[in-house]
Amino acid sequence: MEKQQFLWLSSTLTVFLVLSVLVALSIVAPGVIGDTNSTTLTEVYIWNTEPNVTSVAVNPDVITLVPGTTTRINCTAIVWDYNGWDDVNITNATFYHESVTNVHPNNNNNHYSADPLVDCECEQVAGSPYNASCHCFFDIWYFANNGTWICNMTVMDYGGTATERIYRFNSSNIGYATINTLVGIYVTDYISYGNLSVLETSTDKELNITNFGNEPINVSVRAYGGTSDRNNPTNSSMICELGDMALDRERFSLNYGEDFDAMIPVTNTSTLISGLTVPVRTNEYDYSDSTNQTYWKLRVPLTVGGYCNGTLEFFASPTN
Repeated sequence: MEKQQFLWLSSTLTVFLVLSVLVALSIVAPGVIGDTNSTTLTEVYIWNTEPNVTSVAVNPDVITLVPGTTTRINCTAIVWDYNGWDDVNITNATFYHESVTNVHPNNNNNHYSADPLVDCECEQVAGSPYNASCHCFFDIWYFANNGTWICNMTVMDYGGTATERIYRFNSSNIGYATINTLVGIYVTDYISYGNLSVLETSTDKELNITNFGNEPINVSVRAYGGTSDRNNPTNSSMICELGDMALDRERFSLNYGEDFDAMIPVTNTSTLISGLTVPVRTNEYDYSDSTNQTYWKLRVPLTVGGYCNGTLEFFASPTN
């Protein structure tokens, strides 16, 4: 009896397993109807987009400096920002010679930086909500190196306020300009030889010659009597109330204390001062490094008297 029950249970279990397999196979069988795909929507809000400096221009792009002073130039960056033109601000503006880098220390010969809070401003372009014109101004000294210069403009996108963090983006671009060669000179305004008697020789009078350009210079000089006959100089160094002084009565030297007879007499035509080269200024605070000295004497002849005056006219030329 127990054996029969065992056989019945075994048969039943076998049939159950077979049916289970068939049921399992029927679930994955082709032809079953149902949904085989589903869709999920995604979204994000981009609350800040980086700005783009599309171009930089220098005005003027050919720069002629002015002897002894500064010349103002304007660097202008055109900026596009999807978040709005008033969402940008200038963070850096530099103007530098191609021989140095953007991060070079400021030096009036080759590198200038603008103060974004003082020298720069942005304004809307033609009513566009996305475009700004950002300007920075630089005052360039007369002794700035000639050649190619680069203006680098960098703006920052402030990006408003974020819930978790603040992202601020930078964008930079560059423009180019050329600074022309400048030849300039400045000399002491006035030489007074003092009160002298006939046949007396004055003491040394120093006359400083300063380079007011951006190129080393040679210097020439001519002399004429009086102060107003520039185009028709008399054949004299000074005109007196009584008589005139000949050209060879006024002389110069590069050496202090040189004997009058060894000094160089003036002429009424432009004559190169041999051995004199005046360098370009490099000192940030004064022009002493671009100044050379000359020394002058006057020997009074007979047959002159009263007040005498004359003119010394100096000419600068590049050394190369």
